[in-house]
Amino acid sequence: PVALGVLLGLYGGDTADPLRSVFAHRYWHPDDLGEWSELVGGLMLWPLALLVACAWFTWRSGAAIRLRHRKRLAAQIGEQIKLYFSAGVLAPWYYIFSLHDDGERRAGSFIERFETKTCFRLLKPLKGTPLNDKTRFALFCAEHGIRCVPTLMHLEGAEPARRLPDQDLFVKPAAGRGGRGAERGDRIAPFRFSGPEGKELSGDDLLGRLVERSRRRSLIIQPRLNPHPDLLPITSGALPTMRVLTCLNADGQPEVVAAVLRMSCGANRTVDNAHAGGIGALVDFISGALSKASNLGSDARLGWLSKHPDTLTPIEGKIVPYWHEAKALAVTAHRHFNDRVV
Repeated sequence: PVALGVLLGLYGGDTADPLRSVFAHRYWHPDDLGEWSELVGGLMLWPLALLVACAWFTWRSGAAIRLRHRKRLAAQIGEQIKLYFSAGVLAPWYYIFSLHDDGERRAGSFIERFETKTCFRLLKPLKGTPLNDKTRFALFCAEHGIRCVPTLMHLEGAEPARRLPDQDLFVKPAAGRGGRGAERGDRIAPFRFSGPEGKELSGDDLLGRLVERSRRRSLIIQPRLNPHPDLLPITSGALPTMRVLTCLNADGQPEVVAAVLRMSCGANRTVDNAHAGGIGALVDFISGALSKASNLGSDARLGWLSKHPDTLTPIEGKIVPYWHEAKALAVTAHRHFNDRVV
């Protein structure tokens, strides 16, 4: 609807909404056969996809919203369809942005994922610094004096010439996202580890298992870091990590513009990603204090949390340790990754 609306002049032209204009231009000008296939498929399948998405996300979150806001399921589905045509809002964002609460007034104030993804792609060159390859990333950081978690080993299907280091380990795909494929090896005795599902493995057995995995997808092995003592009570066991967003200003200098602290909860002891059931809290730009936490609204039953759901330790108001140092590190790093605007 947004791409078509721009084409029909429903958003006031390029000057009134340049972001949507850029998105629509990119949408109607596919680069290759794959993008043409996506465009044609989207034009054919959107009615079915819209109804299936509405049904799925209403099934997941509709009952919780009905109890909390006294809004019937039929009304929620009706609003999702209406907001789709009026503002391009898809079903998941109806719940993530809490548009079931006065959504018609607020829907137009959000920048949608399809808009930001399009613009980030235009702001990012096809070739540049290695932010998408974890092995090259660690080497790049080492060469430029940027502090980061070191890579101990890189596996690509061949038996390495040395044994695993005798320490807690963290393993993840060399090119991956969302925490998928990550695992931890906790050292429980000299050269013995607690592997996935708590099974005890020797260092050689664990390495053999990882080499076999790496034949399908290359892996990197890093030291497993432990949470800062102040953050340990607000995690279910995985290392809490902070996502810091920097952007070049009008003078071409990087500035920190936002940050979120991610925390694991439930049975997950490996990663804190929202895709893996984690939660996140906004970090106050000046003080480093945390806001209430959420799982990005992907499951409305959880809602907004002032305390960690497992440990009941307060999240809201907690100060992130070394916040000012973290901001300085992010700005310094961005100066070396200068091919990226964001």
